[in-house]
Amino acid sequence: MKAVRVDASGGVAVVEVEEPAIGPGEALLRTRVAGICGSDLLGWYVRGKAGSILGHELSGEIVAVGKDVTAFAPGDRVVPHHHAPCFACPECAAGQYVHCPAWRASRLDPGGMAERVRIPAENLSRDTLPVPDGVSHEAASFTEPLATVVKAFRRGRFAAGRSFFGVGLGTTGQLAGRLARASGASFVGGADRVASRLALALSSGADGVADVGRESLADGARRLGGPRGFDFVLVCPGKPDVLAEAAGIVAPGGTLLVFTMAAPGESWAVDLNRLYFREIAVIPSYSCGPDDTREALSAIASGRVAVDDLVSHRFPIEAAPEAFARAREPEGSMKVVLAF
Repeated sequence: MKAVRVDASGGVAVVEVEEPAIGPGEALLRTRVAGICGSDLLGWYVRGKAGSILGHELSGEIVAVGKDVTAFAPGDRVVPHHHAPCFACPECAAGQYVHCPAWRASRLDPGGMAERVRIPAENLSRDTLPVPDGVSHEAASFTEPLATVVKAFRRGRFAAGRSFFGVGLGTTGQLAGRLARASGASFVGGADRVASRLALALSSGADGVADVGRESLADGARRLGGPRGFDFVLVCPGKPDVLAEAAGIVAPGGTLLVFTMAAPGESWAVDLNRLYFREIAVIPSYSCGPDDTREALSAIASGRVAVDDLVSHRFPIEAAPEAFARAREPEGSMKVVLAF
């Protein structure tokens, strides 16, 4: 079967691999859609995965189940998460699923960008969700990326009446703005330097945007929100200089949400005096757990968060290198998916 493998340079190639065999408690999935995540485009990050099959934003149909599987059957449309917690350790008891050793050790086999995927028993029973009627595979593939935003909002204690500002308006920034609007934000804004991203944010409900190719983030934020700043600032680029700028537009008592990982060893300078006296909370948020995936799929199914218009390009798996090349060009593209 065909799959997408990353090499030591961070490039991808379509390769032939053996179809995985399933055992008791497991299922075999026919992949229908797999999205390209922003992390799949981070050179330093994917080079650490050299030789592996990429893909974790997927939706598909079960084609076979192993012994003792009763919750799913062939033909069921599902969204599997690539990690699954044990629900028994101290981290799970605290709801910190991403720190569960079992969560970190689990994975889909061989990865989501493959024609067939083995869903291990723990993933199948603990964080695989049936796709509701009326939800397309394409829409369902947004479950994981939206779930990471759901978790970020929970960790940052976002609440109705707070103002929201997204720094970076790629897929995550767009999803975050839409979730903020659906959650009762008093203001939804964002910043980017890509014209198509700014236009999409405005057309989908943002109150205002800043083109940081034309003005500084500080000037744009001041123009849109005044000197006070914004209650909840979600930063998508994991870059120290962007984080340093974003810290300056957070309102007193507000939250700076660090969404994307920086490379190992990177650091950023922050005015600790300002941080202290303005009581700004700096909160990182990594991946998501089963509670987040359930909420995300529910939001998609109900229409609370629209996702259909976020897919800008579709490629067959045979054209995966072209799909990745397109995803690396932000102007005119948003979510690029492999359609099987």
